[in-house]
Amino acid sequence: MTPLAFIAFLFILAAVVGLFSGGKAMTKAVNLISALASIGVCYLGILGFTNNPPSVTLSLFEGGSGITGLLGSLTLKVTPLSAFFLLILGVLSFSASLYGVSYMDMYRRDMRLYNVSYPLFLLFMMLTLLTQNLLWFIIFWELMTLFSQFLVAFERSERAVKAAFKYFCMTKAGADFMLLAIVLTIIKTAGTADYSGISQVLPSYLIHHPAETYAIAIGMLVGLGVKAAVVPLHSWLPDAYMEAPSNVSTLLSGVMEKIPVYMMFVVFLRFLPLDKYLGLGIALIGTLTLFFGTMYALKQTDSKRLLAYHSIGQIGYVILALGAGLYLLSRGDALLGAVALAASLYHAINHATFKGLLFLTAGSVAYRTGSRDLNYLGGLAKSMPITAFTALIGALSIAGMPPLNGFVSKWMIYASTLPTPTVLSLFGAFALFISSVTTASFVKYFTTMFTRPPLERIEVKEVPPTMWVPQAILAFVCLAFGIYPKLPLGLISKALKSAGVSVPALKTFPGIVIPNTGNIEPLAIFVVLLAFGTAFLALTHSKVVLPVWTTGTRKPLSMRLPASSYYASFEEEFEEVYSLGEWAGKAISSIWRGTKRLAVLYEVRSYQADLMMTASAVALLIMVLILGGASL
Repeated sequence: MTPLAFIAFLFILAAVVGLFSGGKAMTKAVNLISALASIGVCYLGILGFTNNPPSVTLSLFEGGSGITGLLGSLTLKVTPLSAFFLLILGVLSFSASLYGVSYMDMYRRDMRLYNVSYPLFLLFMMLTLLTQNLLWFIIFWELMTLFSQFLVAFERSERAVKAAFKYFCMTKAGADFMLLAIVLTIIKTAGTADYSGISQVLPSYLIHHPAETYAIAIGMLVGLGVKAAVVPLHSWLPDAYMEAPSNVSTLLSGVMEKIPVYMMFVVFLRFLPLDKYLGLGIALIGTLTLFFGTMYALKQTDSKRLLAYHSIGQIGYVILALGAGLYLLSRGDALLGAVALAASLYHAINHATFKGLLFLTAGSVAYRTGSRDLNYLGGLAKSMPITAFTALIGALSIAGMPPLNGFVSKWMIYASTLPTPTVLSLFGAFALFISSVTTASFVKYFTTMFTRPPLERIEVKEVPPTMWVPQAILAFVCLAFGIYPKLPLGLISKALKSAGVSVPALKTFPGIVIPNTGNIEPLAIFVVLLAFGTAFLALTHSKVVLPVWTTGTRKPLSMRLPASSYYASFEEEFEEVYSLGEWAGKAISSIWRGTKRLAVLYEVRSYQADLMMTASAVALLIMVLILGGASL
């Protein structure tokens, strides 16, 4: 049995075992088997960077034509690019599965829905990364969506079911756009759906057909953008991440959001010719996403909802760097273009680690206290020191504090956008500003849960080792990828090379990466001056502590700032930004109500046979014309 077949067997075994019982013991078994299979996924990812990557082709139909011919064989292959994302999947799914062994004890219901859906969700994420055929990609993509929505609805509360329904409907609609783009791609490549065949034929054809290039690009962008939750296609994400169990939220944010990024690299580097307008458009979408996602995160007082909005904001950094790389490469700037693409992949893996870690810490707090309310929580650092320490590492990483991993990838994004004499420098400035908002947001996240006095006494203890060990693993990765960036950059360089992009030689230092032509001395001087200045202020500053006036009583006052008041003044200053979001929400609600009225009208009209026959004939004629039948 090949390693790939063995891993698939383990995931299916976990689902079958979980079907027999919804008890806690069976759920632990499902999580342990999934953790074991996840180690295998890591092994597959490592093999993808060797000279002999795993590859298997299954013949499913003999001598078919049309759709059966396109789906007649299934090729699963580990390329360096897919191997990079398989490593993300393997590490995150191992951590989430091990965490789930104890964490899922907090749920008191029949667990069979989780037991079956969880390993199959992992399996289809892996197959989505491994397939080399567009039609099989969309099939695995839809199955991944199906089982992940079951996990979102796991609690079966009205709010959870609504969140899952919204998630499923939006991502399903996005997938339909993607399917249209795939059909157009297959038509223009004379009936091939294999990645290698498409990459050999399509770019040279599309370079002379810009309209079809944009049609395919927009269809793929809408489908992938919904799953990646880019603005304005993001509204499903905060509800879904908040309702899912925390280990599932870790996978949704850390892995599933990255699979669209993987496919964007495949589509825009291998299938489509480089186009500066497409690159600029993607960079603009990334900038809007990081701006609005992070600004709304600042307002949240639910720990998981705050993290969910930051997932939107951080994926914006990844998309901005991807778009910037495409734009710069199309203009002939190979150096900064390659650095931007490397920064995109670097921030993708960093986001997976620190956001996965933060969702686990939020789950640990909820596991012990039963609350995610930042207005209520407080003072947990003494009773949950390991969770507090790992949350601090995650918060500093996402805020971009040196020498952690978030700083390295954000620095690369700034270094590849700010110096360009283009509009990208403005996008980079927005990203730089939003990084400070991220820092403010995570000051609130950390202090409200761990250091601020609680609203009332909370007596809890640290979570079990099966929960804090995964947190420690991800915290270690955040530190290692910041202090030793050479390791992830080596993998990124091979991944980009397989997509046709050569990454130039880079100088790596603990906590920073610059091109070989760059100069680190000014930054080093700044850091040294900052360190001396801080030390001087700390030694010379005299602090006077005065007791709080208690209106003449002897009872001490508990000075406690509610989470909702942390940045009230800032939110007032940026009221227009939040008003715009509320207006967009109302507009979408109006569109939704209009769509429902149209659906009701259609249902009424559908009983009129003559009208429906005429409409079907017109629709068929339009499809024939669009799909290339005009010459008929």
